[in-house]
Amino acid sequence: MLSPGYAYLDPLIAVVGLAVIVLICRWVFSTDHRTGPTPPQGPQDLGLLEPATVVRTREDAEMLRSVLRDAGIRASVTPTEAGFAVLVFRADARAARDLVRSS
Repeated sequence: MLSPGYAYLDPLIAVVGLAVIVLICRWVFSTDHRTGPTPPQGPQDLGLLEPATVVRTREDAEMLRSVLRDAGIRASVTPTEAGFAVLVFRADARAARDLVRSS
């Protein structure tokens, strides 16, 4: 038989464990640590191309490239320090940024 002094230990461990799980879930499912498409930062020499946006993953960049291609805008994807840049020709940059914002 357990000593009466330890009767509170099992529920306390359960409550602490549940609190840890809640905190982890709150962090994982929160949106403040995720970033969406961001405008390009700083001057870059990319020749005739200009970044329309920079995203965290290649999959997101390829999806945006597909959206732009369906709209008739030629685009390419390249890795950068901040993530993956979706590059377009300067003449198409404004339309591409507007389309990316609406996606």
